[in-house]
Amino acid sequence: MTNSPDSSDSERRQYFRIKNSLFMSYEAISEDESEQPVTEVSSRSLRSMHLLKELNSILEENEIFSKTLTEEERKTKYYLAELSDKVTDITRYLVKTLGVEYSELLEVDLSGGGVRFESDTPLTVNQALKLDIVLVPEYYNLTTSGLVVDCCSIGASGLFEIAISFTDIQEADRDAIVRHVFKRQSEQLRLDKQA
Repeated sequence: MTNSPDSSDSERRQYFRIKNSLFMSYEAISEDESEQPVTEVSSRSLRSMHLLKELNSILEENEIFSKTLTEEERKTKYYLAELSDKVTDITRYLVKTLGVEYSELLEVDLSGGGVRFESDTPLTVNQALKLDIVLVPEYYNLTTSGLVVDCCSIGASGLFEIAISFTDIQEADRDAIVRHVFKRQSEQLRLDKQA
């Protein structure tokens, strides 16, 4: 689902709904580039991206399998937890070698349809972008193209709230975002109940 630039504010608010932190970089692309499949636009090593997704898959499978183990199988649980820690370390290292500097986590509202964040640099509505995103803590890397659907000044702060709708995203990447968002929502609900 893609929001058009004339979508109502309420539709956009509903679409960008989970606040979390991730690594993200973006760059403007031409109209010709925006019509190419995202894999052709990406300057990243496709092999590195594939490896990141495979490592993330191992972590997910470990987590699912660990939940099926009984208390008597705690040695296996311990082993899987240690293995997951090592895979996470490898994943973090790989992210650093991808050629894009991720200096700090960016706080965003995220959904399967797009991303909203604050920036000190305005973007032009209808500008096509290439986005490189790393979901945290999974360290799942994805590259997609998007369209700036909103850019508003935030009072006298000098910051701008920018909304980008994904225009070319692989289904596996959208599914990863949806799983990530669901997990974050579940964690937030659990924290709210404990408070």
